[in-house]
Amino acid sequence: MSSINTPQAGLQSSAEVLALRSSEKCHTENNAVVATTIDESRNHRGGNHPTNLLFQLHFQKSFSTPPPMLSLGMLQWGTTPIDHRILNGSRGVLTESQAREIYQAFRSRGVVLFDTAEGYGGGTSEKRLGRLWKEEVMERKINCSIFEGTVDTTATEKDDQKNAATSDSSSEVLLMTKFLPAPWRFTHGHFEKALRASNKRMGISKCHIYLLHSPMHLSRGVEYWVESASICRKKGLMDTLGLSNCSADEVRTAVLAGEKVCWSWIEYGVPVVLNQVHFSLLDYNSDALHDMQNTCQELGVSIVAYNSLGQGLLTDDMNQEKLKQNKPARMMKIAWDDLAPLRIALRKIADAHSNNKSRNVLETRDISMAQVALNWCRAHHTIPLVGCRSIMQAEDTLASLEWELNSEEVAELDTLALNRCTLDSPVWKRKLFVVLASVVMSCCQWMDFLGMGIVKQAAIGMK
Repeated sequence: MSSINTPQAGLQSSAEVLALRSSEKCHTENNAVVATTIDESRNHRGGNHPTNLLFQLHFQKSFSTPPPMLSLGMLQWGTTPIDHRILNGSRGVLTESQAREIYQAFRSRGVVLFDTAEGYGGGTSEKRLGRLWKEEVMERKINCSIFEGTVDTTATEKDDQKNAATSDSSSEVLLMTKFLPAPWRFTHGHFEKALRASNKRMGISKCHIYLLHSPMHLSRGVEYWVESASICRKKGLMDTLGLSNCSADEVRTAVLAGEKVCWSWIEYGVPVVLNQVHFSLLDYNSDALHDMQNTCQELGVSIVAYNSLGQGLLTDDMNQEKLKQNKPARMMKIAWDDLAPLRIALRKIADAHSNNKSRNVLETRDISMAQVALNWCRAHHTIPLVGCRSIMQAEDTLASLEWELNSEEVAELDTLALNRCTLDSPVWKRKLFVVLASVVMSCCQWMDFLGMGIVKQAAIGMK
């Protein structure tokens, strides 16, 4: 289980920790992990769980320590008027200062996986992630320059420092975004155009993990978009392909299509490295979810668990009155009586770990129900994907990395888990969702094109 990577994080601000990590990176020998080919990835099937091997298998990265099994999601980080007034409700959009503070908090604890999509704010969430990543790289360059001018180093060491400061890999960040298969997109060219636009918004030349946001399209099957990804990988626009909201059969189809694609007499291929799906205590006892999980393990595909907190239903902030106004609960037809036994168990486990004086933590703090839910996801070999709107939420999320559940606690929660899995939804509902999401994305993109992409509140703190 992952642990806190930077002990100083509990004593210093996130910005100070990032500066420290940057200077240390400059004079640390680069022991890059050799990327594994598709065939090599298949050789690992049946060994260590694929989720635990995601970073080591597929990316030429130099992680000084194994990255935490955690990802920051940026669904609510869009900056358009639609995000501000509709999608985020009364809370409005995050300011740039808030987003920067959250991003730096995750980076100071060694988190490397950051998730966005062209559909989040019509690409304005991608732009925000790109800005924050660029700020980190620039700070790294400055710190390396200071170090280079004050420490006696050889010419070779100085070259290594310069390369570390200027290369994409130096930031130890994996950026992943998504292609939305809108009804009016139906060619390889549409896929490539969307990928190039996402890369441009994030300020990168190649996307680390490019996801198919949904396998649902009015006419194209998932294997067609895998062909598109294979072609784009051949052109150097992306490293790997990820899936989102895919069932067991859809995962298998995509993996087989990615292993060898013949198009225009040329052979292509692309590794399918992860499937991002609803995975929480609200979904776990679904047969469709278990089938998908078993298939991913068989084929060497990692699982990224989004909605890991059940959109707030598995947190301390939820109560019976709030549940009545909770739209996800109404959509999933979850009553308080359905949820109460699970919440009682979460609270009991949280209290037990809060009172455990032997816990190896950086500071004494209470354990939240959210932390229990996140550690339950990790116990099932998934990477929790969490969206944070405040530094308090970020710190509570990161605190879950300091401890883990025992097998008895995991088994108890497994028994109480519900079975409201989105993979059980009828095809027409899944396709309707893609159509509606496509319309919202287009509206946000037009607002951004017309100069309305960043509302006044979102710009607060922008450098």
